[in-house]
Amino acid sequence: MKRKVMCALSLFAVFFGFLTVMLIISERDAQQIRDGVLRLHIVANSDSEYDQQNKMSVRDGIAQLCSQLFYSTDSKAQAMDSARQNGDVIVARAEEILKSRGSDDNVRVTVRQRFFPTRTYEGVSLPAGVYDTVDVEIGSAAGKNFWCVMFPDICVGASDAGGNKEKMSDVLTGGALEMTTDTEDTSVKFRFAIVEIFENIKHFFGAK
Repeated sequence: MKRKVMCALSLFAVFFGFLTVMLIISERDAQQIRDGVLRLHIVANSDSEYDQQNKMSVRDGIAQLCSQLFYSTDSKAQAMDSARQNGDVIVARAEEILKSRGSDDNVRVTVRQRFFPTRTYEGVSLPAGVYDTVDVEIGSAAGKNFWCVMFPDICVGASDAGGNKEKMSDVLTGGALEMTTDTEDTSVKFRFAIVEIFENIKHFFGAK
């Protein structure tokens, strides 16, 4: 009996050690991803079809505008500075679009940190965690949201998985790049899963 208990404890220790190592490696790569990208997050006034269509029109306008604003930026820090400096310009563009569609909703733009669960956009997957975000709220901001990546720019134009993976390779390397682009790989799925669990626990208890 004692031998069986010791064997079970040894197996548990090995398994726990394996999970710990995988979590450390996966979190390291996930943090490189969070540090390398700037996200766009737009929240609609409501879930009505009209407000959701407004959200998508605002998305198109802001993405095009920010592509121009960020054209000469070489880093996420520069993109964030440009977003902060041009907040009023982004608001004006969004409200102009809304007015053209018959809406008087006001728009609020902030550059802030926001928690996201695991998400996939046009061939690029981002692990759960806290990201720097250009946050756009329309009206009451009570509707469904939209997100994409503003830096590197995969929000604009004829976005495709191959092109987006290439853009991500400009800011990510090694395991971090693999996590965002090789999401059908079984080991990558496992790494996403343990990061998701760990980050959701941190978020639940209010940690960042």
